[in-house]
Amino acid sequence: MGRSLGYFDSEELDRPELNKCPECECYFASEECPLCGKVCPEAFRAGNRAPVKKKKHKNSSGRVQFIPWYYSWWFILVMMFVMPVVGVILFFTSPYSKGWKIAGVIGGLVYFVFVYLGVGWMLLDMIFSEDLVNADISREAYVEKCEPSDVKSFYYQSGREDDYVEMTVLVKSVLLDSWDEDGAAVYYVCVDPANEEVSIFVRHCLVEEGDLFWEGDLLRVYGEGAGMATIFLGEHDESMTKPCLHMAYAEAAHATETTETIQTEEASKILEAVPAA
Repeated sequence: MGRSLGYFDSEELDRPELNKCPECECYFASEECPLCGKVCPEAFRAGNRAPVKKKKHKNSSGRVQFIPWYYSWWFILVMMFVMPVVGVILFFTSPYSKGWKIAGVIGGLVYFVFVYLGVGWMLLDMIFSEDLVNADISREAYVEKCEPSDVKSFYYQSGREDDYVEMTVLVKSVLLDSWDEDGAAVYYVCVDPANEEVSIFVRHCLVEEGDLFWEGDLLRVYGEGAGMATIFLGEHDESMTKPCLHMAYAEAAHATETTETIQTEEASKILEAVPAA
């Protein structure tokens, strides 16, 4: 179908030398609109109208714009995961719009910092990792929560997981080069001072700062049962599995103050005379 007389599409330019009908939007040289017959208002007469802004026309020629393969979305995204720096450079020099470039560069830099530099893993570990011992209560309250036990009972109860335990132990060996699922750690292999039939792990998790203990030290430990623990030793990944106690607090008598054979009553007397570590 054709157009009405004097009518122009909104995409076409204005006709500043002609009058314009505000209702029919057609242009004419006479006083009255040729379509509706109304007299043209002064504001719509030639010379009185504000100029019409030209609209940007998109290319409608039907041609497809080809870009180099290394600027393809799929390739840039792959490079963002494999080589973030290269992906950022490709995004920055690509023919895409400024908004997409900014979003892509920021996303690539964030990915590089959080994944490649390990910042993200450290943050996740800080957020979701749980403390090995409860440090939110005072020492007095912690000690009060602990129930007395002995090494043999603790051993056969498989480490009394999550229980608060108080025990008297004798350090048989110190595993300085050990590590577990949480990383490097110091473990003590401990036995009952009066009965060395079985041994357990005591993990060094002191809430208060203190020196390491050594072979032959007699300890009264307060901690939390950790169930069965598997640790690895040295470079050869030799493993050991025993019931484990996470030691939060300890009172110690040095090895030089003990004898090779020590009875429980004698051990208690020594420990009572030693200040808290």
